[in-house]
Amino acid sequence: MLIVTLPARAADPRVDLDHDAESGTIQVAVRGEHVTTLHYGDEARTPFLWPLKAEGGVGVTRNYPMGTDEPASEDHPHHRSLFLTYGDVNGYDHWHNETIRTREVETGKGDDHAWIRLHNEWLNREAEPVLRERQELRFYDTSAAARTIDVMSRLEAAYGDVVFGDDKEGLMAFRIRPEIQGNRAGVLTNAEGEQGEAHVYGEPSPWMDYSGPIEGHGVRGIALFDHPDNFRHPTFWHVRDYGLAAANPFGARSVGGEDRDGGHTLREGDSMTFVYRILVHSGDARDARISRHYRRFAETPHPK
Repeated sequence: MLIVTLPARAADPRVDLDHDAESGTIQVAVRGEHVTTLHYGDEARTPFLWPLKAEGGVGVTRNYPMGTDEPASEDHPHHRSLFLTYGDVNGYDHWHNETIRTREVETGKGDDHAWIRLHNEWLNREAEPVLRERQELRFYDTSAAARTIDVMSRLEAAYGDVVFGDDKEGLMAFRIRPEIQGNRAGVLTNAEGEQGEAHVYGEPSPWMDYSGPIEGHGVRGIALFDHPDNFRHPTFWHVRDYGLAAANPFGARSVGGEDRDGGHTLREGDSMTFVYRILVHSGDARDARISRHYRRFAETPHPK
């Protein structure tokens, strides 16, 4: 595996990356506080961020299967905190079973953020590549009440045509802390103000928020933003009261309930890019002004 660290700019943001290549992890600290750790090594199966900490150092994603939770949570072991995978890529299920292997890692800093760039191959069960991905994660120098992470995934059909089937499992997803699941103290809210799984599941929306009260810390949550330039924006949402939230552009039938196949074929040599923002915030969707944060994100151009 090739690992490259580029020189920092003169005016560095207060974001630090601590890379342990042997373990395949990169710890991220913002303004001296640990915010998250990227796991991309052989034991990860697919890259993921865990833990993901809000203001006060409290984790807002589930610990299982990497650790333990209170109340306990032991279902869906493939839901690893914050992750990007899909359930039907040329018939292979990367959501549950197949591997996304990182072949190269780069790190560096921009004017207001630090970044990690992963060069990934999505493998089939014979360990052969079916899809090439360049994934960039940007960690911004923001306050603890509004921690901001961008995930940019460029998917390239480098090994032949790639068919993304109409499947409910994927694409950009997180699993919320059990204490604030929708079937406990938490609530799902979309951009239209609808709340709860029964009202937001499958509905196209520019963003989804999952938040609730955590004992000793107040209300904390995660908002996931779908950029207007993304394929089939606004995206469908595969969300569950048991704690899952996933932006899914391909599940027109399986998630959106539409009378059409949402699958998409990426021809050999072509690529498509998805841009998402994760906002880890204090307060609920209204108090955190998620709509205002989304407007700023939507107006920001992103490199393709």
